[in-house]
Amino acid sequence: MLLFVWILYLCTIGAQAATNRDGHPTTVQTFENKTVLLPCYVEGIRSHETRVRWWREGVLLADSVVQEQPSSERVTLYTNGSLRILHVQKEDSGEYVCQAIRPSPWGHVTQVHEIEVIYPPSVETVPASGELEVNLGERVEMQCVTKGVPAPTISWRTKNEEIPLLDSRSHLKFHADNWNFSGTYTCVATNGIGEPAQADIELRIRYKPEVYVQRHWVHAYPGLRVKLDCMVSAWPEAKVEWFFNNKTLEYSSRIMKHNTDNDHSLFIRQVETDDYGSYLCRAVNSLGVTEKMIELSGIANSAVFKKDSHNMTSTSYYFVWLVDSYSPIIEYQFWFRKYRRGGGGEWHKLYIPGGGSVIVSPVHIGSFNLTGLDAATHYEAVVLSRNRYGWSHPSEILRFHTEGAPVDSSENSEMDGDQEQNRIAVVQLSSMSQHYLLTTDASGSIYNRAQILLLILSTFCTLLITRSQILTNVV
Repeated sequence: MLLFVWILYLCTIGAQAATNRDGHPTTVQTFENKTVLLPCYVEGIRSHETRVRWWREGVLLADSVVQEQPSSERVTLYTNGSLRILHVQKEDSGEYVCQAIRPSPWGHVTQVHEIEVIYPPSVETVPASGELEVNLGERVEMQCVTKGVPAPTISWRTKNEEIPLLDSRSHLKFHADNWNFSGTYTCVATNGIGEPAQADIELRIRYKPEVYVQRHWVHAYPGLRVKLDCMVSAWPEAKVEWFFNNKTLEYSSRIMKHNTDNDHSLFIRQVETDDYGSYLCRAVNSLGVTEKMIELSGIANSAVFKKDSHNMTSTSYYFVWLVDSYSPIIEYQFWFRKYRRGGGGEWHKLYIPGGGSVIVSPVHIGSFNLTGLDAATHYEAVVLSRNRYGWSHPSEILRFHTEGAPVDSSENSEMDGDQEQNRIAVVQLSSMSQHYLLTTDASGSIYNRAQILLLILSTFCTLLITRSQILTNVV
């Protein structure tokens, strides 16, 4: 009858009980605010002959002989030695020791049980502010401190991607070798109970300004609108100013600075000849100063060669190039020499007349059939253009060969910074060059003239579409 009543009681209170009856430790996992029943079973001894005490971390919770109030109103000791704990909380987790004091000759017996209150994870960041700043190149250390039962597993995310780590770790350490490592780092803690917890750490890497200009030289014409691009990135944020010919630029309704995020471009409406000159985009923050120069000029853009390997013979080569210029091209300088690795031969310079004073299109076509070349030989060439504002910068070096020469992978290869300087140095060798003045048009055959006409039409249409898009964006 007593056993029946006991079972009925357990069903009534809905307690979660430890069922081990062989003296081995038992762990009870439960949620907060539940009721837990811990048994204290000593085989062969009646309960009235045994004194039972319950301890937790050296603190006496209950004693079956000393009729005193338990350590908490939530703790109840039953006559069979079991201990009931109501509304368990996180702090109730831990080991509970039952001590059964039996009459002689048996002595003492102890049983150990454990309560593990499971609860969802939580996360706190180190630093607690969730913000971290370091200088470029310094070591970054961030941490998330998690709580939860079972112990949460940890993962890290940044820029919407998980950071691949060899194991779950609460510390994240790396060197700030690139300012692009700046951003939000999210620590995610998961233990299968409830929803994952997460916390963010905002990392800012301090670095001196970096300035990028799309073009170091911009072709403009009086009356048109022009945009000088200057992109700046820095932390702390940089103060950006424009200078014109080494003087602070004065802004007006015609000359305006445009600031949007990293874009610090300069707009000039209705360009005047007095606007031609050097524009300096300077960015300053507490870590340093960076600046880039942009030249605004009416001289033509650098020519671009259009290479056609079929227009060659053993002793000649036919060239076509394009030049973007709002003003008529008066003449061209054509430089050529034999190409040798590590340094070529002597440069030769030719003057080629331009297309006249009438502008049909801002895209000008130049052409020339260079004869008297050596068979099976590699050469290189550069062309410059002159309009009313002066000589343009040189084109990129074109490497070509006459019939019979082996194909060389160096032809038309992309130029690095040193090659660019060598190209500019070409036009400074006029005192060492042989000069040939061409007084007649050497534009080639009727077939080549048709090619040029088609090239003009297609290029002109493309240019009109591009400029229309640019003007639309500027407006």
